[in-house]
Amino acid sequence: MKVSLLILLNLVCIYSQDNENDINYYTTLITQATQKAWTYQWPKNANQHKSRGKPEKYGTFDFIVVGGGAGGSVVASRLSEVTNWTVLVLEAGNVGNNLTDIPAMLPLLQLTDFNWAFNSTPQTTACQGMYNKVCPYPRGKGLGGSTLINALIYARGHQTDYDQWANLVANQRWNYTNVLNYFKKSERFIPTVPHEPHFHGTEGPLTVKNLPLTPQLSSFLEANEELGFDTVDYNANKLGASPEQVCTSNGRRWDNAKAFLAPVRHRRNLEILTESYVTKVRFDVTKRVATGVEFSHKGKNYFVESKKEVILCGGVFGTAQILMLSGVGPKRHLEKLGIKVLADLEVGSTLRDHPAFWGLLIGTNVTAPVVPLRETVQEFLKGVGPLTVPGGTQGIGMYESSYSRGTGVPDIELLFLPSISPSPLSRRCFGLSDQSFEDLNREQNKGQAFRIYVIDLHSQSVGTVRLKSKNPYDYPLIHSNFLSDGENRDIKTLYEGIQLVLKLLETKVFKAMNATLKGCPLRACRGFDYLSESYWFCALRQLTSNMFHPLGTCPMGKNPKKGVVDSELRVFGFRNLRIADASVFPLTFAGHPNAPVVMIGEQLGDLVKETYR
Repeated sequence: MKVSLLILLNLVCIYSQDNENDINYYTTLITQATQKAWTYQWPKNANQHKSRGKPEKYGTFDFIVVGGGAGGSVVASRLSEVTNWTVLVLEAGNVGNNLTDIPAMLPLLQLTDFNWAFNSTPQTTACQGMYNKVCPYPRGKGLGGSTLINALIYARGHQTDYDQWANLVANQRWNYTNVLNYFKKSERFIPTVPHEPHFHGTEGPLTVKNLPLTPQLSSFLEANEELGFDTVDYNANKLGASPEQVCTSNGRRWDNAKAFLAPVRHRRNLEILTESYVTKVRFDVTKRVATGVEFSHKGKNYFVESKKEVILCGGVFGTAQILMLSGVGPKRHLEKLGIKVLADLEVGSTLRDHPAFWGLLIGTNVTAPVVPLRETVQEFLKGVGPLTVPGGTQGIGMYESSYSRGTGVPDIELLFLPSISPSPLSRRCFGLSDQSFEDLNREQNKGQAFRIYVIDLHSQSVGTVRLKSKNPYDYPLIHSNFLSDGENRDIKTLYEGIQLVLKLLETKVFKAMNATLKGCPLRACRGFDYLSESYWFCALRQLTSNMFHPLGTCPMGKNPKKGVVDSELRVFGFRNLRIADASVFPLTFAGHPNAPVVMIGEQLGDLVKETYR
């Protein structure tokens, strides 16, 4: 008995020491990452991947998956299920680490090499309060893609989005009834609040769960209910508010590489090659067939051949850039750069996104406790606490606008962020000018304020992605073109969203905490009566940027005049070349891209298996 007790005490001591080591490790990790973020310089091109010499042959595979991101992870996992198929994944970035595992590190991760750090060209209709009037476009670089650095929100979109998609491309494969099966196939939903089981899967690799209720989040939900908006499962096509559904497991980021690639990396028919930057697709021009790709890897150039197909999963900007560098794109643009045109397709001509207004800061008389970092790390190691909350957002609301009134289709999304304390690092992450940052935060008391982001879900404005040059290491030119639609529907929708927030502030629950609009008026809008429509339209031009949901640069369509890929994700005019990422979306939708991109990857897996049986 004494021996057993001694053993038990020793085990407790060992556990305590290990736990103490973990606490020290993560506390140091976060502290050092924060320090580095102050001086981190974002890349302005991809020159770090430059290689010299003629391409050497790397080998031959049945399938080449370009990009191991949100879509590529799914595609590689599903294709490698067929044991006699060989699959190569080429990923420019690297593998996630302990910092990417922490959901709350979202802002810091944008100041690391896990971010491609794209930017728009200087804008005239939005982003006027951003540094140099540029909209930042953080995109994930590494296995898992943007799921390495995003807010992990799982929001599929409304059923009408997919029914419209199916009609646009004349293929019911993409209608809601069918895509719901794919959503459920990939999802492992862990319910913590009331939900609608019919709309969720429980056996897939992608873990999804609701964030826990906090006092401020409960107030947000109560304020919504006071205005008649129920607390709902928004992935069941409902209007209303909810704790966010997010992709985390035991409080850690559950990115797509963890979900789909990590469990299958041992497969002998699957090779994953990181630090591999693809520069072009190779074609047999006579036969109109994609035969492989060229890429750089650690200072050398290579080409690799495919027996069956090349599948582009490089993301909205990467896939469009690779296609245009390969001679597939708008004829006039490619000829201007001296690139031989193989197919005149409108690649990059329909960049879409969700414009978001970042300018609503609400002060309260309720002070959230300031918890030391060491204590939050202790909570994180138990799978709870603020470090487990992606990017600080906790609540989500879906609402009709005047353009969709009575249809049940959401046009407006509100994201609720409790107790946000200002940090100059946030100015860097969101690209705010000094004046905008000072205006927004000059009245804020630490720990007392919350933010609400207003998002236009069905944006009508369309931007472009074009090559800067035929140098494959130059970043593309991104013209986001927010709030530019001729009828001003986008800016009017965001204005309606602002008015909805002001109504929420008039509810009893928010009145009780003295919820008051702060950070106004903006100096850039002093020429307008404060809180008038004209004032808000000015503010919207200043502080509307993207929600980091770019899509649609290689849209699906019925024919080459209406799209870049057909309804089976094949690039028009070629055999053995498909795309499986957010670039194929033919429209904007009432959700966040990751869940639909996973669905597209699942669809591609089945499409390819059907093709080769």
